[in-house]
Amino acid sequence: MGRSQDETRVQERRADVVLRALEQRLDAVCAAVLGSDAPARTEGEPVGRVAARLLPMLLARCADPERADVRWITWTAIRGAYPTASELIEFGRFIALASLRHAESVMFEELLRFPSTGNLEMEIEVVHQGVVVDVDFTARNDTHTGIHRVVREVLPRWSTVHPITAAAWTDSYTALRTLDPTERGRVFHHGRAVEARSSTVAPQRLVVPWQSTIVLPDVPNAAASDRLGTIGSMSGNDLSLIGYDMIPVTSAETRPFADALGFAQYLTVVKHARNIAAISRSATTEFSGFASSLAAQGLPEPTVREVVLTEDAPPHHEAVVRRTGRPRVVCVGSREPHKNQRTVLHGAERLWREGLDFELELIGGDGWSVDGLERAIARAQSLGFPVLDTGRVDDDYLWEALRSAEFTVFVSLHEGYGLPVADSLACGTPVITSNFGSQQEIAEGGGCLTVDPRSDASVTDGMRRLLTDAALLQQLRAEAVARPARTWDQYADELWHALVPAERTP
Repeated sequence: MGRSQDETRVQERRADVVLRALEQRLDAVCAAVLGSDAPARTEGEPVGRVAARLLPMLLARCADPERADVRWITWTAIRGAYPTASELIEFGRFIALASLRHAESVMFEELLRFPSTGNLEMEIEVVHQGVVVDVDFTARNDTHTGIHRVVREVLPRWSTVHPITAAAWTDSYTALRTLDPTERGRVFHHGRAVEARSSTVAPQRLVVPWQSTIVLPDVPNAAASDRLGTIGSMSGNDLSLIGYDMIPVTSAETRPFADALGFAQYLTVVKHARNIAAISRSATTEFSGFASSLAAQGLPEPTVREVVLTEDAPPHHEAVVRRTGRPRVVCVGSREPHKNQRTVLHGAERLWREGLDFELELIGGDGWSVDGLERAIARAQSLGFPVLDTGRVDDDYLWEALRSAEFTVFVSLHEGYGLPVADSLACGTPVITSNFGSQQEIAEGGGCLTVDPRSDASVTDGMRRLLTDAALLQQLRAEAVARPARTWDQYADELWHALVPAERTP
């Protein structure tokens, strides 16, 4: 009996928390949807009274067949979760057929069952005519490769000029939420010590955009795809994103099979975007091709713009640059087949056997498949060849390595852009890179020797030339130094104007 009473008390307490959170959500949504027509709350109203008063007002607005946006935000307020497309369609059909009183009764009955898909105990923060930025992966992880570098460079710059709301997803991937202090540190203060603040942390809230723009600077988690697509197509909000590449489908043989499936889900989001900022001419071609196919589905074509990434390096501190008597060749990139480090190592071994004296340093963390490369590195080292298997490094080490290298080699088989190429050139260091796609685009500005990355002989010959032709190396170094600067500040500003419609700019 005692246990039953305890369970009853727990249920009653939770019911009270859920109802209070529901009333806050309904109140916030009424203020957004009804504006000046929204009723003022009366201080001290009993729990449940506010919900009973506000829910019918919202459901009445939901009955308008042209207001899918109102149904979207009302569903979100009731369930504490964004609806999927199928859920929203069924909700609209239910509202169209049910009486207002019946609809209200059913909604309350479903709430009392405490469905597990929502976040019923959470309050919401409605972002009205603003900009919400989905930074889920970057906020949750310390990974600092290309895409995550973009997020961490752009977001702090945006936040100093524009009011933005950075958000991550709930663990169930049913709605965006505010960031906790650790997550904000990962996004806005990466690599910098953050002052300890008060131990009192405000409870996280769901983030609900209304007549706003949702920006995706990262590739979103596949679990959120259906809800994101619904936001873009039915919520009255705009969806904008950075288009990095389509490697998982256009070069699927270089990626694990699961990536192709996940990317297919991502494309269900892309097709409902309003604006896409592609990071190179090649990426623009890929995303424009996909966008042009959407007419066959009766969908509007997203606007795809080329917003080229940056060539920006941090200030140069002479004291930390290290040089040795032996020339060092640096190869930066995650350890994955399409990055093609195995071809670089093969070329280096051929040149060592020819008698050339240099070191090869491989910088980058493990990717999805490293077996072939790891075996080749171990074999080369066992034979006494000077291979430095450095792995993942911090930013200071990376920039030091790029500046002190004789040249760098980045001969990827497919890239949306190729930040290691741009980073090396920003340091004034020549690069051997691929003779097609986005890497060729970067090379057109000077400082690069292009080769066929699919040809062992071509890559080996390129390395041989820069190790033996001092005049060519000096020419490329001069070209790299002479390249016009393109900073992260410029990129962030151009990106904002490409992704955020003028009428939605706060």
